[in-house]
Amino acid sequence: VGSEYISRNPTRSDRNSGSFKVNIRNGRWADFATGDCGGDIISLVAYLENISQVSAASLLKQILGLKNG
Repeated sequence: VGSEYISRNPTRSDRNSGSFKVNIRNGRWADFATGDCGGDIISLVAYLENISQVSAASLLKQILGLKNG
């Protein structure tokens, strides 16, 4: 909807879409039902995968096929 991706939260039993939103322009995301939120794709991946932000950055690097250096 507009600049926001709206869905159910995949990390919990969420029956209704609308409480979990990701702004596709600035990367901010929030689950308004739980208060969980973040400001970028790394924090979103860390939240969704239940891993540290360092691990999330490494995972994104791997997914995107980026190399060191």
